[in-house]
Amino acid sequence: MFPFRLLLSLPLLWLPALALAEPDLVQCDRVDQAHLRTASEDHLLAMRCRARQISYEAPRLKGVTQKFRDDLVFACLDQADAIEHQLRVKHGYTRESLARRKCDG
Repeated sequence: MFPFRLLLSLPLLWLPALALAEPDLVQCDRVDQAHLRTASEDHLLAMRCRARQISYEAPRLKGVTQKFRDDLVFACLDQADAIEHQLRVKHGYTRESLARRKCDG
């Protein structure tokens, strides 16, 4: 009976590590095209800044695997690229003008 209880309690040992790594940052999922098309310019710029910021912070996460960090970085960069494409197509930004556009904070 003891090994079974121990086996059930092992996931509980991981909770502190997940809590350290989980603030609001694990959200760089692919944005669907309908959402991209209907989002305002300000919302797209804010989403782009957030995705870029998360991609910069991800390598410093504690308590998660390197694969998780890498996946998060690439997901955020993919999201930022999709948003930047929409900003260029719909709102007339160029790569240069987006590069000059600074994020708040």
